[in-house]
Amino acid sequence: MLDWIRQIVALGVRRPGSPGDLAAEGFLEQKFQEFGLTEVHREPVPVQYWASTETSLVVPADGDRSIPCFAVPYTAWTDSEGMTAPTVFLQEGTQDNFEAVDVRGKLVVLDVRFGDFSADLLKSASHFVHDPAETIPAGVLHTATWLVENFAAYFEAERRGALGVIGILRDSPIDGPQQYVPYDGHLKKLPAVWVGRESGDSLRELARRGETLTLQSLGTTEEVQSHNVVATVPGSGDESIVLTCHHDGPFASAVEDASGLAVLLWLAQHFSAREQPLRRSLVFVASSGHFHGGIGNRVFVERHREGLLRNTVAALGIEHIAEEAESDGQGGYQLTGQAELRVLFVDQGPRLLSLLEELVGRWQLDRTLAIDPYVFGPEPPCDSAPFFTAGIPSVCHISGPLYLFDPHDTVDKVRADDLPRVAGIFQELIEAIDPLPAEVLAEGLQRNRNEPLPPLPPWFCAPEDYPRPE
Repeated sequence: MLDWIRQIVALGVRRPGSPGDLAAEGFLEQKFQEFGLTEVHREPVPVQYWASTETSLVVPADGDRSIPCFAVPYTAWTDSEGMTAPTVFLQEGTQDNFEAVDVRGKLVVLDVRFGDFSADLLKSASHFVHDPAETIPAGVLHTATWLVENFAAYFEAERRGALGVIGILRDSPIDGPQQYVPYDGHLKKLPAVWVGRESGDSLRELARRGETLTLQSLGTTEEVQSHNVVATVPGSGDESIVLTCHHDGPFASAVEDASGLAVLLWLAQHFSAREQPLRRSLVFVASSGHFHGGIGNRVFVERHREGLLRNTVAALGIEHIAEEAESDGQGGYQLTGQAELRVLFVDQGPRLLSLLEELVGRWQLDRTLAIDPYVFGPEPPCDSAPFFTAGIPSVCHISGPLYLFDPHDTVDKVRADDLPRVAGIFQELIEAIDPLPAEVLAEGLQRNRNEPLPPLPPWFCAPEDYPRPE
């Protein structure tokens, strides 16, 4: 599995529709074919391939001093000369901050605030917790680097006539501006960049004085056909179980989600070599566009809801087999030696819960919480969320380490010892649910198959759905 991870990482940056991501599709298709799966094919998923080529932030009054920056995903480009304009500091971009100053024709500078990843919240929503060494702390685990709590300020700046937005990554655990959030896939109207925390004091002072800066953000945007890569291990009956993981990532990312893909490939290889077929077919979906608002599995569910999914008794998602990391106090990360806390999103079905609790304990998958899928909103924050909301009995393994959305997500961050544990748990879970009646697996679900799908969750909101800042 580690070798597969290294091969995927070697393909380079895998943003939706990028050359690296399309190469990953070919790699996965080839592996499924090598393993002897049937009906191996690609299903189109249109995405906006948004590719930044040049980004700069310059202080003309200081000898054209450059401040390192990184284009905010899916924001607009400047022209080739960039835009030169006075700045204004709006603190965290609250409604009061905007009311106090006119931002028309200016570059708005903001302190970006990340949310908190709370162990207390997770525990309060848990069906069970497996933490025999009692290593899961009370309170806040760490910053939730994927959740920009005040991104609504970007749209307020647009509404009020600002020319661009500069966000200081105040809550980042490390130095540097490279942070690939938000990843909603919605094209936006203002140019915007992130600036690292280490540049924050200087930039705030410049903006308080209204200094003029030149912002340049160049790139290309085009619609590209990416694909869900789909393959099947046939069963002896008419029903199926879906297994899924996304193939795109923000950088050449190892944990996000080459680690999940490696487990998916292991399961494909294992079950395709099984002498006695299961009753249910296993449908493997390496999905596209997680970093495009989770579009891949949304498209898959929409395309197959009245066909394949009618006879799908369960959907299993696998993401992020991760080492825990913390700030090293010097602008980088250090590993703690522990597994990153992981959750199993699972509904209230008693049979699935009892199986998972037994398997997690026997395989010693420490620092695991099984939690309600809807504790964070209308769908769980995982790539397989559309299967949950389609009323299909579902389980998703996922973790949220600090480095998921920056280029430090390298192969050393994969929790190698846990790869066979996660693979073993899902292998045995599949074998255990294979003979169970569909109605037993569906007991306790909070959604049924006939309900309309819910609106997108806040982290994937379209621009017009963002509220004004409080």
